[in-house]
Amino acid sequence: MLLCADADAASADLASGALACPSCGAGRLRPWGRGRERVIRLRGGATARLSPRRGRCGSCRATHILLPSWMASRRADAVGAIAAAAVASALHGTGTARIGADLGVPAATVRGWLRRLRVRAGAMRQDAMVVFGRLTAGCDAPFPEPSGSALGDALSAVAACAHAAITFCGRTAADWEPLLGLFGLARFLAPAPGS
Repeated sequence: MLLCADADAASADLASGALACPSCGAGRLRPWGRGRERVIRLRGGATARLSPRRGRCGSCRATHILLPSWMASRRADAVGAIAAAAVASALHGTGTARIGADLGVPAATVRGWLRRLRVRAGAMRQDAMVVFGRLTAGCDAPFPEPSGSALGDALSAVAACAHAAITFCGRTAADWEPLLGLFGLARFLAPAPGS
């Protein structure tokens, strides 16, 4: 799976052979149809239908899905909805039943998101801070403030990356949720293999 903040640019790169294979690193991905259609719940109760592009490596023959970063692998909800739940819990202390009711999802679903993110919060923060350093190299950017919890600190680091990409790298505010996914939430939300 390849996460892409800009699905149209990723599709163009796939068509031109500009994407390197993440499996072998030597080959280039070429178009190879589409993945199965997914219905994703968005914030506010709306849904989106998407059949993500698939690429196949010319060298090792591995296939990879180009997943928009506003989605999370094997999750039925968009990164924006999950981020809102994580912020409400980690930074405001809101309970899972209330978050679930506000988002229109079962409380058990919210508990699953939060459990996964809390287990991986340290790694997510570490990765996001490395990216933050790259995005802000040579710029006067403030570091994210500690929030008092590991998940809150990880969310602050991911948000700081998204803010830096908008401020210093030409992204727009419309890219906020895809950037949150790209800088950590989509990857660290992925369920453990075999679950």
